[in-house]
Amino acid sequence: MNNFKVIQFLVSRFCSALGDQFLLFAVPLIIYKSTQNVSLVGLAFFIEWTPRVLSLPIAGSFSDRLGGKKVYLLADFVRMTVCLSGFLLINLFPSHIFIIVSLVMSICAFFYAQAFIAMESTVPKLVSKADLPKAQSILQGIDQTSSILGPALAAMLALYLKNQDFLFVAAGVFGLGFLGVISLGSALNVKIDKSSKKQIWRDVVQGAKVLLDYPNLLTLTALSILVNLIIGIALATGAPLITGTFNKPDSYFAVLNTTAGLLGVVSFLLVPKLIKHFSVFNLGITAYLAILCGGMLMGLANNFYLFVLGYALASGSTGLFNVYIRTERVQWIPSQHLGKTVGLIVLLNQLSLPAAGILVAIGSARVGTKSLFILSSLVAAAYIAWIYKRLKIQSKTNT
Repeated sequence: MNNFKVIQFLVSRFCSALGDQFLLFAVPLIIYKSTQNVSLVGLAFFIEWTPRVLSLPIAGSFSDRLGGKKVYLLADFVRMTVCLSGFLLINLFPSHIFIIVSLVMSICAFFYAQAFIAMESTVPKLVSKADLPKAQSILQGIDQTSSILGPALAAMLALYLKNQDFLFVAAGVFGLGFLGVISLGSALNVKIDKSSKKQIWRDVVQGAKVLLDYPNLLTLTALSILVNLIIGIALATGAPLITGTFNKPDSYFAVLNTTAGLLGVVSFLLVPKLIKHFSVFNLGITAYLAILCGGMLMGLANNFYLFVLGYALASGSTGLFNVYIRTERVQWIPSQHLGKTVGLIVLLNQLSLPAAGILVAIGSARVGTKSLFILSSLVAAAYIAWIYKRLKIQSKTNT
């Protein structure tokens, strides 16, 4: 793939990520403004993340069997169509906005998983192992940049648009991603191993076998689960806390997400320099500890600015943590089983996100929303203290 095609590919994937981040910002705000109910926001978060998570093993199988290009095209086209349909339905049935938006997000979430795993399994086949940390940092940079521009774009448009108009804009962004992949022609074609053309269930079983054969993969998965639980609680409660507890206007919710995204981009830009002086392992563990500190700070914050600091520290550090996780795990997984195994791993990782939605829906009224941050951070701290020595010895990135 030449440099121009690489840029086209990255731009198309950026559009896909931007559409996803745009919806992640807009949907909680739409639902909270429509219902004024924190529990419903948590329920919507659960509805969104459950299909996103449960479809991951299928996504891994599809990626291995079909190749990334077909998966990208399908995912972007379906999300574009669903967002347009949601836009029309809200105009026809405005009193059912919660049901319509939740349905739109659940479908978009399912196909987000397809595109995400296709990216995870395609890139290692297009670059050498030596260039893999750099490639992973570029992908993480796409995620982080979209996490800045998505909320910023939504916040700007919130001044002028009605609730349903957000879906129309999202459809346009997904459409750009779709057109970008079409324009690549055959540049994304990679060799599909014959051994991976199996039934989906057999693919899931094979992914589980690889996971069980390498216990270190289970440890990495547990770390990601604990991080995602903290981030999930933050995502599910951000809009209610900012506009409700701290009594700030909608634009402050954009400030929250943009600040976190900026910190994430800074960490992404520093990765090439940092890996010259520190191991990927040490950078990943440092980021993990920063996320825990951010979670504790969000739980203890008594004003908007402390909460933003904690949120930015936690969310912004996930980029560096994910570079470590992605780089470490891909070196343990046989290449012919990469898609199906990564799909299963990410499934386990992200089960904590719908779990976070349920915790918020049930626990916010019982123990308080901010107490959830403290409890999840303490559990994550106890786990890293328990497994750190073994994790360091087994690491393939601690050089």
